[in-house]
Amino acid sequence: MSKRPRPNHIFSLQRLGWGIVGFLLFLIALLIGYVIGFSQAEEELAAERVQTQMLVNQIKEIAAIDESYIPTPKPKENGQDLEIRRLKKELQSLLEKESQRSPAQVHKPEPIKPQHEYAPKDKQALPPPAPKRPVVLDSKGAKLVIIIDDVSYAHDVKAIQSTGLPLVMSFLPPSSRHPESAKLAQQQSRYMVHLPMEAMDFNDEEAVTLHITDSEDQMAKRISTLKQLYPAVRYMNNHTGSKFTADAEAMEKLIRVLKREGIVFVDSRTTGKTKVPEISRKLGTRYIGRDVFLDHQDGVANVKKQIKEAVEKARRHGTAIAIGHPRADTIQALKESKELLRGIQIVGIENI
Repeated sequence: MSKRPRPNHIFSLQRLGWGIVGFLLFLIALLIGYVIGFSQAEEELAAERVQTQMLVNQIKEIAAIDESYIPTPKPKENGQDLEIRRLKKELQSLLEKESQRSPAQVHKPEPIKPQHEYAPKDKQALPPPAPKRPVVLDSKGAKLVIIIDDVSYAHDVKAIQSTGLPLVMSFLPPSSRHPESAKLAQQQSRYMVHLPMEAMDFNDEEAVTLHITDSEDQMAKRISTLKQLYPAVRYMNNHTGSKFTADAEAMEKLIRVLKREGIVFVDSRTTGKTKVPEISRKLGTRYIGRDVFLDHQDGVANVKKQIKEAVEKARRHGTAIAIGHPRADTIQALKESKELLRGIQIVGIENI
């Protein structure tokens, strides 16, 4: 007995059912995938949020540091520092040129003659007169300052120290001829600066010499530089300077500068026409001047004669200032003058 074929609509319903099931499975899979993807995206987004927040916090910290940071400005070189640097370069250049010269070309300075201070062209000229001073009736405790000018070399210092006397060394500023003078001075407990100043007639002036045409600003820079080279300087006396010290306007500018720097000018009295006393009175500063030159004449005996005169002036006025130079005759005379100096206090300028 033969079977009857199934109707076509039954097959269609089965296919439709399977189709619906497949579609539902697809939707379920899609939904699951979406949920899983969304979850992962949410996690990634959360991680990005955390990272972003960390960056924001770091930026805030950097900004806070930047706002509180006050940069320290690099110190600018002032005119004084620039002048010191210029002088050092100039000195180095001079030393290099000096080292390149042959022995025959090297300048050999003449033996020191005290006349170069006041009369370089007249070796027989007598020193200008000492300042007028009141007589002291009681000569007990008389004090004498002995300044040795033109100190420039180590052998000068050694010779002066060999006297065993508390002499005051006055150092020339460093130059190509004596580059170590400032270093030598700084090794001493006290010293002066022998300040080069314009003379009436002098052919061998120092490298940096003050002239009457210099402005007060130029003088101020020069003195400021010297204070850097000689930190403990309290007194300066003139090297030559017969023209400069006789010029009232130039001396007024210089003494104003020195007064601001706390430095006292000591007049070597290289001219009888010095204007230093009147300018000192005008500016309210104390006048200090030389009484005796020790070695304007050669010979130990002549120097001893001048030492004796200095002692007499110290007893007559209570104090006196004598100026000598690091010459063999002068050093020997001082060594042999212990008896002449008996009863006299040899002191520094600060003690008179």
